[in-house]
Amino acid sequence: MEINFDLRFPRDAASVPAIRRLLDASLDVLGVEEPIRGDIGLMLTEACANVVQHARAGDAYTVRVLIVDERCVIKVIDHGRGFDPARLAPGHPVAPDPTAEHGRGMLIMETLADEVRLHSYPEHGALVSLEKKLHYGGDTLGRRLADSAWANGHTPPPGSRVRLMNEADPELQEFATRLFDLARQGQTEQLVAYVEAGVPANLCNDKGDTLLMLAAYHGHADTVRALAARGADPDRENDRGQRPLSGAVFKKEPAVVRALLDAGADPRAGTPSAYDTAQMFGQAEFVVWFDERAAPSS
Repeated sequence: MEINFDLRFPRDAASVPAIRRLLDASLDVLGVEEPIRGDIGLMLTEACANVVQHARAGDAYTVRVLIVDERCVIKVIDHGRGFDPARLAPGHPVAPDPTAEHGRGMLIMETLADEVRLHSYPEHGALVSLEKKLHYGGDTLGRRLADSAWANGHTPPPGSRVRLMNEADPELQEFATRLFDLARQGQTEQLVAYVEAGVPANLCNDKGDTLLMLAAYHGHADTVRALAARGADPDRENDRGQRPLSGAVFKKEPAVVRALLDAGADPRAGTPSAYDTAQMFGQAEFVVWFDERAAPSS
């Protein structure tokens, strides 16, 4: 199970309770237990209030929510001037007095969240990332979805379907761009090392192109095989409905076509399918391969 959405609001204190109610309603529908929802609501309120306090007039901010099975990640992204995260960190010489009316936000977030991360980009905003483990009630939608995914072996690695968005964390965006470049260049060893270290095999960019799709389109059969062996979906479409196998046929890459077929890609899936593409461009060799794949075994 994976749910992700963005909420973008102007700098206005009235936006904070609205965001809290929207997220709480989503968690309630899934059946997240009330104490966990309360913790999430409070730490979200503190993070949003901090953004509103530091933003300039006219600034906007985004709340990005990712729920993957029993894990919730919330990123509050300030599009204003940013702040100095070190001044909010515990142990800083001017750390807030826990008994003071203001300045307690970081202490509250550190107490309630399983993980808190801060990043600031001078004159370009700041990011507060909060992570919390979820607990669902016995017979709830969230519990059924999570259990069903695990039982069928279909649960993707956390973040595997998260797109690289226009307003993503700049550090994350730079890192993801580097990964996509490795796929385009066929740097198999480096890319595999990242995937085995936890990068989702089906990571895709803002056009829906996966690492495997980019490797296939640029003719890197070994990279395609390595990614497929580590869980990358050889039939995954991008936002334009294109599939890796059709792209490999169009680019006349027989080694990539063979690698995708070996990984289980369906030559007749999609519109146009790889089979239709091969016929359209007179790629007789590929048509024969696809017919062989479709022929029943004797």
